[in-house]
Amino acid sequence: MEIRKALPGDEEAIAFVHVDSWRTTYKGIVDEEYLQNMSVEDRKEMWKGIIENPLPENYLFVASINQEIIGFCSGGPNRSGRYPYDGELYAIYILQEYQRRSIGTSLIRRLAQSHLDSGYHTMMVWVLQDNPCKIAYERLGGILLGKEEIQIGNQELVEEAIGFDLARLLNL
Repeated sequence: MEIRKALPGDEEAIAFVHVDSWRTTYKGIVDEEYLQNMSVEDRKEMWKGIIENPLPENYLFVASINQEIIGFCSGGPNRSGRYPYDGELYAIYILQEYQRRSIGTSLIRRLAQSHLDSGYHTMMVWVLQDNPCKIAYERLGGILLGKEEIQIGNQELVEEAIGFDLARLLNL
């Protein structure tokens, strides 16, 4: 497995992973109609813009096996400022058949190292309360910071904020 910065041309594979991961991970959590209406083409344009016009201190990494992108993560400065954490893991998605193989951990640690190199000391992530993959954050030493209700489509769901100390996460 290789982890590298996303490059122009990766946007379609990233979009596929994004949509497919939502449909498998959030099945039974997020309304099925919402999941089926997600579009790889729409996500492709979004990720293309992020790759071609990166913001300072924003990162987008992909995980690949035999040059096939099977997961990605993105992050940068804390967007909400609701909690005193420098950095934020904005998104992490891995194709279902590659989950639970430490690929997510490798992606998170790569992002955490980039945050540390940018002078950050902490990082947070927002995760749906019912996401079965959130246990990975707990295993990496994440602590629950709080909860809030969000709307996805026509649903009200609960999202949890989880915080990390970067030195602890990286075993420094």
